[in-house]
Amino acid sequence: MPARVIKKAPEYLRKARIEAGCANRGTATLKVPSSPETIGRPERGEVPVEPADAIVYAKGYESPDILIRYCADCPVGKKMGKAATDRPLPYATLRVRRMIGEAQQVADQLERIAFDGTIDDTEREDFDSALSFLRQLEETITDMILLGSSTSTKKAAPVGAGSGR
Repeated sequence: MPARVIKKAPEYLRKARIEAGCANRGTATLKVPSSPETIGRPERGEVPVEPADAIVYAKGYESPDILIRYCADCPVGKKMGKAATDRPLPYATLRVRRMIGEAQQVADQLERIAFDGTIDDTEREDFDSALSFLRQLEETITDMILLGSSTSTKKAAPVGAGSGR
């Protein structure tokens, strides 16, 4: 019998399940049309999360941030430098303000580079610097989208948790 390779479990699945009010995988079957074992395998890192599964979990748990986290974790997302960073709201907001201030300068720089329709050797360093800024801006936007779509703002007792009495 071949040994199972355990990969790093995507913590975001378990967290989304609990935030959706499902204290255990059995109660999660009320929201996700799968068996508790099927729900548990990707949570434990035994199998990778497939794109179609990420969609099902996001819909079932009413947690669209699963899709952002999945895309940041998939091989293509990693190669493209996607990130899903949980930043505190005040920090993320200040980062947006700072980057918006810098964005006009970067846009002006790109306009100068694009004026003749080509990127020549003297413009390459400035163009690469602008691309680096745009990647950081994309990450900052993703941070805000995560904050906006996070289910952690909901205060719900887990299903099946009981009253403790």
